[in-house]
Amino acid sequence: MTHFNGADRSVLVVEDNTELAESLSFALAAYGWQTVGPASTRADALKSLDQDSFEAAILDIDLEGEMSFPVADALRSRAIPFVFLTGEVAAEEIPDRFAAEMLLNKPIQPESLIEALENGCRTS
Repeated sequence: MTHFNGADRSVLVVEDNTELAESLSFALAAYGWQTVGPASTRADALKSLDQDSFEAAILDIDLEGEMSFPVADALRSRAIPFVFLTGEVAAEEIPDRFAAEMLLNKPIQPESLIEALENGCRTS
């Protein structure tokens, strides 16, 4: 089980919409989460996995036509919990291997995101 205390909680934000990424970072900070990124491409997100330290991740599924599923696979292989965000991708477009993962639809309420992160981190 992952344990957090105060400002030691950090989350990778993978989001191609700069305005939304900034909004997410602001909302996360209000709940005591430090953000890593944002990464706006799959390549940047995978690079962050190798270079940065974080306890959880928020993944926009569609990164300007690139799906973030390889990032989700890499996170899963490292036992890092994550939450999918989508504004356009339908649930049936998500590979079966991710059927049990949390999926939040945009626009998203900060409280829903925080709850998803907290639940994911407690069960990891």
